[in-house]
Amino acid sequence: MYHTKWMAFDELDGARLYQLLKLRTDIFVVEQNCPYPELDNRDQEALHGLAYDGERLIGCLRILPRKPSGAVAIGRVAVQTDYRSNGVARRLLNEAIAHIQGQDETLIDLQAQAHLKQFYGSFGFKEISDVYLEDGIPHLDMQMSVKEVSKRLQE
Repeated sequence: MYHTKWMAFDELDGARLYQLLKLRTDIFVVEQNCPYPELDNRDQEALHGLAYDGERLIGCLRILPRKPSGAVAIGRVAVQTDYRSNGVARRLLNEAIAHIQGQDETLIDLQAQAHLKQFYGSFGFKEISDVYLEDGIPHLDMQMSVKEVSKRLQE
């Protein structure tokens, strides 16, 4: 069974930061054959969710602070290939949503790869854009009302 650690950028030691950047680069740059600027100067302001199996980093995501639109953002959701379809991403997202709810935020944005629309939709995210290309990969913007999801969970 794996466990999750939530850490601000300043709490990441060199080994954890290396694991995080390697995982994201292995998936978003190498596996998806997409040379893009993975280091975007947003990690420093993010809260990082790190899923571990023992000492091995198997998944991650980040929560970015509220934007001018009033929404916080979830991004860089990644899971090691040999742990996919094991609930790692689902658990990370559920924990991220719960954390955001606990901060009294009301909206969550994410940029989803288009083929993951149903996955994110299963959490309550709705499409708010048409499909567009980002770094050569079809994406769409999605948003969730935290209050709407909380209301459904209480029913």
